[in-house]
Amino acid sequence: MKIAISTLVGYFNYGNRLQNYALQEVLKGLGNDVVTIKDHTGKHHSSLKEKILVNVKNRSLIKKTFSKMNIKKNKRNKKIDKIRENIFKQFTKEYINESNFFIDQNTNDFSFDKNFDCYIIGSDQVWNYSFPTFSKLNFVDYSKKPKISYAASFGVNKIPNNYIDLYREGLNQLSYISVREYAGKKIVESITDKSATVVLDPTLLIDDSKWDELISDCVLYKKKYVLTYFLGPISKDSEKYIYEYASIRNLEIKKLYCRDDIKSWLAGPKEFVNLISQCEFLFTDSFHGSAFAIIFEKQFEVFSRNGYGPSMNSRIDTLLNDFNISDRWYSSNKEKKKIDYPEVKRILQNKREKSFNYLNEALNSVERNIK
Repeated sequence: MKIAISTLVGYFNYGNRLQNYALQEVLKGLGNDVVTIKDHTGKHHSSLKEKILVNVKNRSLIKKTFSKMNIKKNKRNKKIDKIRENIFKQFTKEYINESNFFIDQNTNDFSFDKNFDCYIIGSDQVWNYSFPTFSKLNFVDYSKKPKISYAASFGVNKIPNNYIDLYREGLNQLSYISVREYAGKKIVESITDKSATVVLDPTLLIDDSKWDELISDCVLYKKKYVLTYFLGPISKDSEKYIYEYASIRNLEIKKLYCRDDIKSWLAGPKEFVNLISQCEFLFTDSFHGSAFAIIFEKQFEVFSRNGYGPSMNSRIDTLLNDFNISDRWYSSNKEKKKIDYPEVKRILQNKREKSFNYLNEALNSVERNIK
C-alpha cells in the first residue's frame, strides 16, 4: 500500500526524527511504500499578535527579550542554530522519505490525497494541545481515506474542556487508534466511544542491530563516560549529584542538547544514538533518551522535567511501568539498583509482538477494504 505518515516535522528534536525514521522502516519492512508529509503547521505566524500569543503560551517572551539585549550572543546563537537545523535536515534527507510538498494552516489544495491508500498518524506528541503546531490537521481531517494512529501521544494527562470537541471530532474519524501511554488511552475512551490500544514507540520496535547499522560510521570513544540529556533546565542539585557520580567512578561527563557546548549542540540524530550506545550511564528527563537506554541495555536515571506548561511525565511513566523499572526515577533510585535487562528484554519482545499484531491487523483491514 501507499502510506502517508502524518507526524510532527521539526528539524531540531532527536526523538522526533528517530521515531519518524523508525516508523517508516517498520512500515517498509511490512511491504509498504511510505512517505512522510512535511507538515509546517504553526511554524509561521502571520501577525505580531499571533507571535506574542505563542511566545506567552510557551513562557519564552521575557527570555527572548533579554536575549536580544545581547546582540552579539543572539547572532551567534542564530548562526549555530541554523547549522544544527541543517544537520537535522541532512539526516532527514538521507534517511526519511519526505513528501515533495508541504501543508500548513493555510493549505487549501489537498489533491495529494489521491496518491495514498491510507494515513498513519504518529508517533510523537502529535496530539499535544499545548504545542503551537497542534490543529485539526493532526487528525488528517482533510482526507476521507482510512486513518490509523500508531503510538500517537497526547503528552499530557488531561484535555482542557475547550479542546474536547476538537479532539472528539478528530478521533472519531480514525479507523484504528493506538497511543503511547495509558493516560492517552484514558483520554480517548473518555471522550469517544472508541477503544485505544497502548503500543510501543516505533523506536522500540526496531532491533538494536538496526540501530547499530545506522551508527556504523560514527566515532568510537576511547574514554568511558556518563551522558546527560536534558530537555528542560537542570537544577544545581542535580548537576552536583551527576558530577559526584561521575567523579567517584572516574568517568567523563558528555552532554547532549547543551547550547553552551557547541560540539554537544551540533550533535545530530545519529550521534545521539551513538553517544547513548557507548555511555556507561545516562541521566535524562527525556522519553526517547530512556527508550534508547533500554534498547542498548544501559543503566539510566530519569529526572522530572523542569519548565513551564503541563507535565509530560505520563509517557515516561508508561514506559518505566511497562518494563517494571519505575525505580529509574531519580527520587526512587538512591541505591542505584541495576536494571535486570534479561527480564526487560523478555517484556520488550512480548510488547513488540503485541504492537506488530495491532499494526498488522489495522493495515490488513485497510488493504482488504481497498481490494
